[in-house]
Amino acid sequence: MNRYEAQSSNRTALVLFMQSVESTQSVIAFADHITTVLNIEELRLISKALFDTGLPVGWPLSEQPGFSTAGIRLGNLNLELCAVDRQQIALDDWLTFEPTNLKNLESELVSRGIAHDPFDEVVIHGHPIYTRVGLPALSVGKTAFQLCHTFFPTRMSGPIAPKNTAGIQSVNQIIVGMNDVYRQIMRSLLVPKSCAESINFPEGPDLVVVPAQHLEIKRLEVRAENAGTAVKILTAAGMSRVDERMVQVGSLKLSLSDS
Repeated sequence: MNRYEAQSSNRTALVLFMQSVESTQSVIAFADHITTVLNIEELRLISKALFDTGLPVGWPLSEQPGFSTAGIRLGNLNLELCAVDRQQIALDDWLTFEPTNLKNLESELVSRGIAHDPFDEVVIHGHPIYTRVGLPALSVGKTAFQLCHTFFPTRMSGPIAPKNTAGIQSVNQIIVGMNDVYRQIMRSLLVPKSCAESINFPEGPDLVVVPAQHLEIKRLEVRAENAGTAVKILTAAGMSRVDERMVQVGSLKLSLSDS
């Protein structure tokens, strides 16, 4: 690189930095849903059992070639259970954020220096369903973070789940592990909001960031009327019991606490 090219590169980096600093809104509005992968038999069994408890349907079970999915509303966060074609999708889990503004999302990502996949726009019978944007720098190993604007209403039940036999009320926190590289990317997405250990959003649960060697989803902290009862009901629904206050579905752990 010659002297002129170096100066030009430095100016470009400075422009991108200043644009990021001057951003008035975080790219991320809130955490919309968290996904874990099951086999198709588990997906059918557990999604039906969870709906039968009285938890709201974020979206009904839909079985498509290569990707089947069901969304269960845990008050303020959707739990997505899915079955995938493993030759196409190697991820075990991923966390999806609602973008603050879909219209200027691409320009915001570019100005912040964050690479993104092509926008995946899903329209069915002329009706837009969602627009998903993958973030390659936050897709590592078996875990990924992504952005997705959902047109179809999936948050109709409100911030607290209606009465259900498991007694689940809401998700207090999503605990994620990151090293300094991934934390810096999150900082860029969140500007002007600070990337502290606990990140609060106007909707949905807090995001709690803890040190880790890799990008990973540690667990959900879920509030219930009675943690012991919730563990029994969720285990009966097909989840695996970890201990007296924790269950696991796919790769995702749910830690229950009394309200």
